Amino acid sequence: MKKILILVFLMSICFGCSQKVDISKIDDLNGYWQITKAVNIDGDKKDYPINEVYDYYEIKNKNGFHKKVNWQPDGTFLVNDLSETVNITNNSEGVYIQFTSKFGKHSERIESISEKELVLETADKGKLYFSKVVLNTKK
Repeated sequence: MKKILILVFLMSICFGCSQKVDISKIDDLNGYWQITKAVNIDGDKKDYPINEVYDYYEIKNKNGFHKKVNWQPDGTFLVNDLSETVNITNNSEGVYIQFTSKFGKHSERIESISEKELVLETADKGKLYFSKVVLNTKK
């Protein structure tokens, strides 16, 4: 019985100490991101090995914008006028990206972020995995 109590205690510590996103790392969000994988709440996974569309973020002082850009083989981008206003919020549940456009609002929780990887949790508890894309746009 004592071993079970110790095991339950250790498990509660592990699950209770989930890693928080460091809000000071939010500048890592700036730039081009390519989705690599999506996983829904049931665990169904879809891989994205090749993409022509990138997510572009430009954030300063927790505010900015997000656009979808289409990469072209000549190294240029097709960009339209559609963009979403982005606000970064931080509460007891985590760090969120609040997206607002003329089409509506939604938010996604940043599960993890680094210079190379981004994981977002959607409202329906799915996960989106992104890798940072470093583009050489100079010719």
